[in-house]
Amino acid sequence: MSGLPSRAQLFTLSRRARRALEPREVIYLVTSAGFPNFGDELIVEAWLRYLAIRRPLARVVVDSPRPGQAALLLRHANRRAVFVDTVWGLALYASSDDAGPDVNRDAPWEWVADATSRLGATPRDSEGVELLLSASTIHVVGGGYLNNVWPHHISLVAAVAAVSRASGARAIATGAGLTPGFTGAALDRFRHDVEQFTVFDVRDRPSAEFLGSVRGASFTGDDAWLSPRLEIDAPAAHTGTGRVVLCAQSDLADDFVWRGESGVDALTRFVTQTLDTWGVAGRDITVVECIPGHDNTVPHRMGSRLDGAERIPFMTAWRSGMPFGRGHTWLTTRFHPHLMAAAAGDSGVAIVSKPDYYATKHGSLTEAGSAWSVVDGADAIPERPSAGGFSPDVAGRNRDRKRTLAAELYPRGIR
Repeated sequence: MSGLPSRAQLFTLSRRARRALEPREVIYLVTSAGFPNFGDELIVEAWLRYLAIRRPLARVVVDSPRPGQAALLLRHANRRAVFVDTVWGLALYASSDDAGPDVNRDAPWEWVADATSRLGATPRDSEGVELLLSASTIHVVGGGYLNNVWPHHISLVAAVAAVSRASGARAIATGAGLTPGFTGAALDRFRHDVEQFTVFDVRDRPSAEFLGSVRGASFTGDDAWLSPRLEIDAPAAHTGTGRVVLCAQSDLADDFVWRGESGVDALTRFVTQTLDTWGVAGRDITVVECIPGHDNTVPHRMGSRLDGAERIPFMTAWRSGMPFGRGHTWLTTRFHPHLMAAAAGDSGVAIVSKPDYYATKHGSLTEAGSAWSVVDGADAIPERPSAGGFSPDVAGRNRDRKRTLAAELYPRGIR
């Protein structure tokens, strides 16, 4: 008889069984992760880690255009995360040449809103739609993908709003970059759907102005300020090393114009001339990659100018980290290296490769306290900077503003 469980043990086992059968909170993240892009992955990783602490029992769903790659890159950040492409898959289908006759090509978001908000509209996606409809919170995670650079992404907002209306789920968005803004019928739809959001947070002042005074409007900066990878108190940042870290993209560079040339050729010449003016030898340059391939084109075209340079491909950067906070000088077109390196105190120059998009992004950081220079092809070759990035106090305030928002969205003690 001594081998039988006691009454207390039976009660404990019964309680565990009941808990196992009880429905868990489902938090549904709509993201652009998995491309991959260092900044996009950084943001989603930050939210996954945060939710692992604040909502350890919640089922966290990550909806992205490439869920397999997103899972490989981000599975370490939250053991309860699952990765799907329900919203993204339906949105991309509706805007593609393969869309069926039931999709209005002039307003594909109408079909996406219907398909995501009721079972049976797209039978092959029933499992995914059922999971989406079970969410208590649907969270459009930050980044610069909700704007007219990718006008079909309006379907993401339409889907989240439609599901919120159908299921009662809380719809929220954080750290969004909304410029250049949607236009025409897409803008009308955006104005309608954003009213369904409990919180719609943006990362820059032009986006806040575009959003207007809707219910739940908020402006707390980029979601990367939530990342535990931030090195705000890096002591080496105040001692220059003489080394330059280069991150130069080839995507979204067609509008870069310098001395009569445009696109990647013009950007390559501008970067090369900048390094020549600064007198930096190839062996004193580190080339980093945020998007595989896209950030290797310009360095490849620079040829022997980068002989002896250190190279950090995306996989190494993601697994082992970027050289932030080491006192290097940065020369980057990418936004998140600017944010992260400046937060760690490094000096740098941000090159605006696409004026109607990146000028706002980089400008948001200088407005928030970054001491970096921001230049485009209309400017002279910049002097090598030495002013540092954010001061620790200013960087800390930016971080704390985002943490405060996160705590308001996901308070402790809710299952």
